[in-house]
Amino acid sequence: MNRRVNLWDLDAVQRFLDTGEWTEGRKENMAYAYADWCTFKGFLYTPKKYRRSKKLPFVPLEKDIDQLIGGFAYSKYGAFLQLLKETGFRPVEASRIRPMDLDFTRRTVTLNQPAKGSNPRQLRISKKLVSMLTPIIVNKEHNERIWASTSQHISDNFRKKRNKLSQSLGNPIFKQITLRTFRHFKGTQEYARTKDILHVKAVLGHVNIQNTLIYIRLLQEEPDDSFIVRACKDLDEFIESLGNGFEYVSDYQDMKIVRKRK
Repeated sequence: MNRRVNLWDLDAVQRFLDTGEWTEGRKENMAYAYADWCTFKGFLYTPKKYRRSKKLPFVPLEKDIDQLIGGFAYSKYGAFLQLLKETGFRPVEASRIRPMDLDFTRRTVTLNQPAKGSNPRQLRISKKLVSMLTPIIVNKEHNERIWASTSQHISDNFRKKRNKLSQSLGNPIFKQITLRTFRHFKGTQEYARTKDILHVKAVLGHVNIQNTLIYIRLLQEEPDDSFIVRACKDLDEFIESLGNGFEYVSDYQDMKIVRKRK
């Protein structure tokens, strides 16, 4: 800013911020940085509040999510991505999970160290995820983090591998998927399955319902209305399908018909 405007001229600085071609968030950050500089120099500047425009997040189809996770199948992060998909945990929350948080008998994972002031929560996990986690935790201490790396290190490694997979598998969608995308996918999927925004709020651990309402808008703008349909021949298959995001449709002869949005 010092190279482009006189920092001692408050009006000039304000015009510079108001007319700059940056995002509202960037303007607000610059205004707060300038306020700190003013305080250091001994005069007062009250930073202006800029209205941050919220964009709808990108939510891929489940087949793209699964294909990407499959690319990490022989990496310790394959289970990490599957955990994000099934729980909607934030990456930093998933990185805090320890063997003591897992109950393979009941197939649950408990998050007692949520981020951003969120609520703790317990969620069901699939048999697939249990099989992916089992060899990873076999040599871990009960209270040791399953993934010892920081969430930032995991994110950096994910991005590099994701870009390589995008090229090798010829799927450009991968480059739009971040670790945060898995949380948006879970929220959208849960609302599509239940139409219950309070359920989605509980699953994601939101304290404020306003943070959850975005998933109603995402569902409304979902262009693909097709479903995966499955006929469950016994109770175990029916229960497993419900745990994997399928919803009950009807009975047919001795079978349960379930479906899940693609």
